[in-house]
Amino acid sequence: MKNSIIILLLVMLSACKQEVKTDTDVTLIENDTTKVTKEDISKINYIEYGIDKKAKVTLDSWEAYNTISRAINGVKQADFTFFMADEEVFNTTLNDIETTTPANINSEPIKARVLILRTKLLKFRAILSLNTSTKKDKLIAIKELFQSFSYVTLQVNKKFEKEAQNIIKPQEL
Repeated sequence: MKNSIIILLLVMLSACKQEVKTDTDVTLIENDTTKVTKEDISKINYIEYGIDKKAKVTLDSWEAYNTISRAINGVKQADFTFFMADEEVFNTTLNDIETTTPANINSEPIKARVLILRTKLLKFRAILSLNTSTKKDKLIAIKELFQSFSYVTLQVNKKFEKEAQNIIKPQEL
């Protein structure tokens, strides 16, 4: 019995000298509460105006409008590449949207809507680049961006609709 106690003590002592390693990998899942997803964007409620067929040819030829339209469609898919990419391309597009307006739609109401759109594009880009922006801030800016783009389209549609009206004035009778 004495031998077995000694052996037991030796086993215990040798076990104490061994380092016990436990490899437990702790994976931290970072939950980004500021990330905006496609699902979040699809829940945004606003009125989207389509392009009237009378305005289609004019808007199809307006390159800056089409560039922004593609960027807006990207945002709808939670793709913010246009806003985070090359600053020169972004600024050139902003300049072009104001300076290359087709002559047949270059009116004060459309210029006003384009100016608002430009402002919302700049605001959205600024909010995306700030580390302190919340998800709510981003979603509000996206909604404002969608609305302002839609209102430009609406204003162009109205211009073509107004021009298509044949209103007989009393003086002409």
